[in-house]
Amino acid sequence: MSSPTSSSPTHKEEIAAPATVKRFISGIKARNPAQMQACIHPSGGHALLIRPSLSRSSPSSPVGKQHISLTLAEVVNRIPFDGPESLEENIARAEWEEGEDGEVFEGRKSEVRVDGDLAVAWTPYEFLRDGVLSHIGMNVLSLVKLCEGERNGQWVIGWISDTWRMPGEEVV
Repeated sequence: MSSPTSSSPTHKEEIAAPATVKRFISGIKARNPAQMQACIHPSGGHALLIRPSLSRSSPSSPVGKQHISLTLAEVVNRIPFDGPESLEENIARAEWEEGEDGEVFEGRKSEVRVDGDLAVAWTPYEFLRDGVLSHIGMNVLSLVKLCEGERNGQWVIGWISDTWRMPGEEVV
């Protein structure tokens, strides 16, 4: 499989689609729910997969795997934008992006695949609370390019699945 050239339509969409993901995620740090809502499909959904790990409240008590399903609007509404702590999510750079992520993402890069008006982004991430690493994982985002209305031609997030685990926890 050949990779797209920097001037190909596919490559342009591989850059445009994740720009929506970055706007969505940057809305967390900016404490801007409207920015996040503008990046999602009105009927979009979310599946969160929390791996077994030690409970923060009781270090000797293991917590089993959890699966949580929400709408994307519910995801945005659950974020404590008015809380006292700062929140920030960082995702790994893609191959074509300049700069290095260092050891943060264990050498993994974000990947994007596009087929017409459908895109999938695979993004390793870290989540910080007050600048301290809280958890890490992998986001898998399905995006669609809208074909009607005032957002015609814009990429929006239709579905997010992500894993949530503690730093240093082995991926199984």
